[in-house]
Amino acid sequence: MRSTTREDGAETTEPRTVVEQVLYGEADPRLRATWRVLFSLAVFAGLFVLGETILSATEVPPVITELKLPYLAAVAGAVVVAVRLGDRSASGVGFGVNVAWLRDLAAGVGLGVIFQCAVTVVWVGTGGLTVTDTTVRGVATGPSSLALVTSVSLFGVLVTAVWEEFVFRSLLIRNATEGLAARSVPRTGALGGAIVLSALAFGLPHALGVAAEYTNPAFGALQAVISVSYFVAAYAATGSLALPIGIHFASNAWAILVVGRASSPYPKLFAVERTVAGTIDTLLILLPGVLLIALVLWWARLTGHTGMSVTDTYRRIVESS
Repeated sequence: MRSTTREDGAETTEPRTVVEQVLYGEADPRLRATWRVLFSLAVFAGLFVLGETILSATEVPPVITELKLPYLAAVAGAVVVAVRLGDRSASGVGFGVNVAWLRDLAAGVGLGVIFQCAVTVVWVGTGGLTVTDTTVRGVATGPSSLALVTSVSLFGVLVTAVWEEFVFRSLLIRNATEGLAARSVPRTGALGGAIVLSALAFGLPHALGVAAEYTNPAFGALQAVISVSYFVAAYAATGSLALPIGIHFASNAWAILVVGRASSPYPKLFAVERTVAGTIDTLLILLPGVLLIALVLWWARLTGHTGMSVTDTYRRIVESS
């Protein structure tokens, strides 16, 4: 960010202060990408903590807690900050909601269901999934209660999908790519570095969680790699968050409400126990992930998002406003 003055008809550039050099790049009037990410995350964290504090102080019933309202407020605030600091539209940060966006969202839900069906088939085939009960009501006590709990659970799952995809895909990948490119890193390296950053930020916590759940570190790591791959593919192929949000929503909803863990309080069609026996079981989980990535690329091509070259992907993620 440079300031200019005119002396004797000639334009001169005033030297930038240290603060300006830290906050702004040489030619871009916007804040540096690093600060755009940090400020957006700070707003996200602040609103989330504020929301959690309010809910704790008011002692709301569990059904309200499951709506994930602090996360919803946090992501809304972070999106506003990202739009303002990045000098972009909502579409530029992945939320250009229109007919095409809603179509991609619905397609993502469909692809997510296909993916989870394939995962379930593989898991049953390897003996890693055992059904212990069916049509379990969980904490629901009657038809109306069941409908309410299911609806609230689905809304909470959607909120989780929205905030995770915005933070780990749109915010991190787009800004990290821009930041690296501004430092003269080639587009291939900028995109690759941004994807690695997103993968680590998203994948490590998920890998540790899955590894702890199944006491299988290899399975946790592989599961994280697979999920990062298809979410990134969905975002990179479309330049929008609609498709990855749809996939994320369907995958989580399936794992909670269709084939949920027996110990889970949520209603579910099948109560199951899952185990991961060995190397073959672990590697077979790759197959549904490969299928999903293929379906994502097919859908992107079908809907006119042609080209998965570095230039095409960079244009979709970074240059769209």
